[in-house]
Amino acid sequence: MLSIPETPGVKNSYTKQRTRGVVWLLLSLIFSSLVHASTDSQIHHTLHVEIIPDSGQLIATDTLQLSKATQTFQFLLHANLAPELNNTEGTLTLIRSLRGRVPVKQYHLQLKAPTTHFSLRYRGEIAHALSNEGEASSLRQSTPGKISSQGVFLGASSFWYPQSDAELISFTMQVKLPKGWLSVSQGRQLPDHSGWEELQPQEEIYLIAAPYNRFQLDATGTLAEVYLRDNNLNLADHYLQATENYLALYEKLIGPYPYSKFSLVENFWESGYGMPSFTLLGPRVIQLPFIINTSYPHEILHNWWGNGVYTDVSSGNWSEGLTTYLADHLIKEQQGQGSNYRRNSLQNYASYVTEQDDFPLIEFRGNQGQISQSIGYGKTLMLFHMLRKELGDELFVAGIRSLYKNYKFRRAGFNQIQERFEAVASRSLELFFNQWLKRTGAPALKLIDVTYRPSTNGNKLAVSIEQTQPEAPFSLKIPLFISGEGNNATEWHTLDMTKRKQTWVINTSLTPVSLAVDPLFDLFRRLDDSEIPSSLSQLFGAKKVFAILPDAATDSMKQAYQSLITEWQQRQPGLTLLWDNEINALPKAEHIWIIGKGNRYANQVRQYLKDRTIDLTTGTKAITVQNPNQQSQTIGYIESDSIEAIKGLTRKLPHYGKYSYVLFNGEQPQVEQRGEWRIGNNAMSWIINSNYSGITGQLTDHRALID
Repeated sequence: MLSIPETPGVKNSYTKQRTRGVVWLLLSLIFSSLVHASTDSQIHHTLHVEIIPDSGQLIATDTLQLSKATQTFQFLLHANLAPELNNTEGTLTLIRSLRGRVPVKQYHLQLKAPTTHFSLRYRGEIAHALSNEGEASSLRQSTPGKISSQGVFLGASSFWYPQSDAELISFTMQVKLPKGWLSVSQGRQLPDHSGWEELQPQEEIYLIAAPYNRFQLDATGTLAEVYLRDNNLNLADHYLQATENYLALYEKLIGPYPYSKFSLVENFWESGYGMPSFTLLGPRVIQLPFIINTSYPHEILHNWWGNGVYTDVSSGNWSEGLTTYLADHLIKEQQGQGSNYRRNSLQNYASYVTEQDDFPLIEFRGNQGQISQSIGYGKTLMLFHMLRKELGDELFVAGIRSLYKNYKFRRAGFNQIQERFEAVASRSLELFFNQWLKRTGAPALKLIDVTYRPSTNGNKLAVSIEQTQPEAPFSLKIPLFISGEGNNATEWHTLDMTKRKQTWVINTSLTPVSLAVDPLFDLFRRLDDSEIPSSLSQLFGAKKVFAILPDAATDSMKQAYQSLITEWQQRQPGLTLLWDNEINALPKAEHIWIIGKGNRYANQVRQYLKDRTIDLTTGTKAITVQNPNQQSQTIGYIESDSIEAIKGLTRKLPHYGKYSYVLFNGEQPQVEQRGEWRIGNNAMSWIINSNYSGITGQLTDHRALID
């Protein structure tokens, strides 16, 4: 039996990866050395499927229409499905079995005569259990395929239909289900809800089913649908209206929506999946009020990037970063908070990615945790932001429209992206793409010196900056903001930097009061410690961190605290538990958790927090602060009177990594307040005239790409 690379289902944790990229690479690997005739691009599947949920059974016939006649054909199918020829003359031979998360068998079909079509029938059970992904959390589960009384989830990773090395496929699918059940797939619904058809080239075929209530709205010429397990008209209406709004927004920005419908579908476990023309969200996720303006537009936009223009993952997965930039980031930008979003992305990179963990963007395939997410999502969205600043909004929008128009329902990699943007810009962007795609690491900037010299011929400002990262210097366009005396007296300058250390002499009409280097976080770079407020991500991302527990606590509370740390150690092996009676002073070299108000060191943390305007008297709290005696050390403080609330923090708190503090109430616990400490002057800013007390220019965020 041959072992094959893992072919997991779509990762959860709201990462919206597509399964087919991994499966496509697997198929290419398996079939690359084989001689067979079905190498032409597209296959059409005509499927008749019956689902028997209670027994996990699937009964199917599949007629495959090939692009050209062949006498031999090889394919993969789930090992439980036992295929036979159906009204087709030839022989079917098992070549080998392949083991992985899904057991798969590879078959060879020898037809009696060359033909463009043949038919198979097969049946069997697909019932893979849900498994936890990452930290112990009900929000991190997945399955490669499951048919059960709760619902049906089938995709490419299930190998529920014959898969070959065909580049892309299309399908017509009739589905027979129990009374009261409805199916969902990509594409157009067949009459009487009898099945689905998608004739545009696809990467895979999905089949989702459950006892659903269906709601619909004709949105901007596209059918908007909601499939819920309960008859919740109010919730459905919120999602239908949001679908209409976001489809209109992205059609205006990018181009026509590529499918005939978009559906919100409730899953039977907690998930955040994005499929062509629908999204599959978990029952608790759907109810979260913020999802409709955060994860939901991200899922809709994936129908342009990832499910519209397909990702050639062999050269790097660009679609996650571009989708994040034009969904999550764009929404914040429309609210005037784009710079905060970019700073948080850079902060995650600083918190989670060390030199040993880093990798170039061309090696990013999909989200495998915080490190890969900080690079594959965060660095890629910053790449597109820097490209936008390089070209200007008009050319940037022209570039993404050209990419979509030229590669809709085709695969594209970073080479094709570069080609499209070079075409609209009429110049080479090779240096830009090579640097940000193929290099690891990030520039680290240090503002060395600023000198102001007034002159009758114009004021001159000398600015010296050094790149302090151990790697070779990057080629950078550094934004510089100058604030001068008077009302709204400001200037923006761009410093072209290619050397380790450079000085620029800037002619300015202002009488400068202060300046700031990259104050809106337009560059991908490793932030200076002084630019980063203390945050939970610094503790969760640390390679080594101590958790100090109170020995004086009750036995039940000590057990709750210890269970909390034990669970976190599963995802963070460098987390070490200590009791407060075992040490005489706080460790100095690493970040620290101080847990419990009865902790010997709790008052020391409270002293550090005395000037913070948050309530420290009641409820469950998780608060971070920089050690004032050692700025590079972050101290986290957790306190609660509720054992149940402490249990709830095990799963919830890691999801709030960007925040400096999170206050909870109740035993669930529910978030009551969260926020980030405000950062004032830092190492990337310089006060030129501290005596000036008049009105100076205010720094405002960039205008949104689209309103």
